[in-house]
Amino acid sequence: MKDRTHSISKVINTDIKTLFKVVSDFNNYKNWNTVIPDAKGELIVGTELQLTININGKTKPFNPKVLSVIPNKSFLLSKTLFSRNILELTHLFEFKPLTDYKTEFIQTWKGQGILTTMLWENIKNGFSSFEVFNDDIAKYISEQEK
Repeated sequence: MKDRTHSISKVINTDIKTLFKVVSDFNNYKNWNTVIPDAKGELIVGTELQLTININGKTKPFNPKVLSVIPNKSFLLSKTLFSRNILELTHLFEFKPLTDYKTEFIQTWKGQGILTTMLWENIKNGFSSFEVFNDDIAKYISEQEK
């Protein structure tokens, strides 16, 4: 079984604390996020988030578990289908400070399990929606800081 990974990143014009606060405030997603227009939960290790994801015009529930949180640096979410040996998908959110009041926002997905090889291309296609997530957050922060 080979693990698969996929990453995207965007430089956001804000400091690391502001970006982390906005991305980790799930209850406020409805105000800016078109990819995850409905989200509930708190970024506490061991809890399950209640998210509604809009990918390719289809909305569906997605309830990942919070695996780790390092404030203002990263957090990791995981969704398992049946067991880790069948399919586990993790989603790492990383925040890297840059100069000039900017932060690099990196999202990395890792898939493992038997179904990963068979379904990876379909799963990976859905990740392109998160480019919109990145654009949404950049726009929202820009509007908030005016």
